[in-house]
Amino acid sequence: MAKTKRVVFSFDERSYDSLEKIKKQGHFASLADTVRQAVEVSGALQSQAHQGYTEVTVRNPQTGEERVLVIPRLAPQAD
Repeated sequence: MAKTKRVVFSFDERSYDSLEKIKKQGHFASLADTVRQAVEVSGALQSQAHQGYTEVTVRNPQTGEERVLVIPRLAPQAD
């Protein structure tokens, strides 16, 4: 079994409410699972950004409609 480390976060009320909303919408078992998934998604997006991809296309499978999401933190940063 992998060694675990305990991390404690402090959230302002608005951020905590947002985290709770994501937990409910994503049907996550706990806030920790919610944060773990968010970290995993962020890591995947950052990996793609390092390869030059900074836009995400989402599709509604029922309508076929597509939208392009531009995630500001993935955009190239001036050094």
